[in-house]
Amino acid sequence: MPLFDRYIAVDWSAANAPKRGKDSIWIGEFGPEGRVPSQNPPTRHAAMEQIAARLLGARRRGERVMLGFDFVFGYPRGASAAIATATLDLVHPPAGTGQGSRPSDRAAREEYPPPCPSPARGEETRIPASVKASPSPLRGGDRGGGTSPAPACRPGNPPPWLQLWSTLARLVVDTADNSSNRFQLAEAINHRLSDGPHFWGHPHQHSYAALHPKRPPGAYATIPERRVAERYVRSAQPVWKLTGVGSVGSQAMLGIARLEALRTDPRLAADIAIWPFETSFADDLSKPITITEIYPSLFPVSAVDGLPRDRAQVEVTTARFADLDRAGLLHALLSPPAEVTADERAILIAEEGWIAGAGHQALLARLQSAA
Repeated sequence: MPLFDRYIAVDWSAANAPKRGKDSIWIGEFGPEGRVPSQNPPTRHAAMEQIAARLLGARRRGERVMLGFDFVFGYPRGASAAIATATLDLVHPPAGTGQGSRPSDRAAREEYPPPCPSPARGEETRIPASVKASPSPLRGGDRGGGTSPAPACRPGNPPPWLQLWSTLARLVVDTADNSSNRFQLAEAINHRLSDGPHFWGHPHQHSYAALHPKRPPGAYATIPERRVAERYVRSAQPVWKLTGVGSVGSQAMLGIARLEALRTDPRLAADIAIWPFETSFADDLSKPITITEIYPSLFPVSAVDGLPRDRAQVEVTTARFADLDRAGLLHALLSPPAEVTADERAILIAEEGWIAGAGHQALLARLQSAA
């Protein structure tokens, strides 16, 4: 008996403005009725509204859903607690908030450091005073006293992945027109991490004191650059890379914040499990909606004249998941490969997450030959 009735795959985007077509958001779906026409919403806000509506419709029909997003769900080991701790001193504005509990654009501009002056424009480059003065326990700063409110999430109680998700949901600004504060937030995190900047990459027309255009050398001695999963999917880029070919850092930062809002949506919260964190890989798939990290490039796509590659990828991905499920192989695809040690498995479930299908080359090859 198949694990799911419906399969949805989302090719995500961190675009700064509404966009359709190539390099934008595509939603593919395959259900009992076959392939559902793919959707190309222009913004992340519109995409999440469509996804929530599809999930609610599926639940009304009594269907079980596998929902996949093509961005990283977890950061390398040690990063989640470090980021949550380092950002405790970032103030959550008490008023003027936008979506959910996220700060408004105005509040974000007041809280996060703006782009720094550019030497190329003859301007002095310096760390803004508001950032320089921000205390941080990772820099030996004192968070006591002052007028800052109590932190929204204290590390140590929730699992590391949830510390990260809660932190990003609290601090990310992502408006209905696709504008976001991801570069300002990445700079603020970089400035507070004890072993130096980890995030890198930004638009060439801006300059940031603690966010550089190229990979920072020697930055990953304490917190690794890559997750365990990326040993198995070599083409996957590190989450710290925010811009450039193959980058996934911006998509992950904005996507995780959106997923936390979906995960806690009172209409759906009781039905959702985040794989592999809340499912222990494939040990407990009892919730009717399982949200997974996917990497559509695991499934080869033939060129289709006139169709964006992103659309073809989500359509092929959903069809392949359906094929695997009907063949009784999807459970294996959602399990860790045999080479993963017990210690690594614990880290993956607590913090790093996994890519559905990573490490299962033989299974994927078998599926490809049968296609």
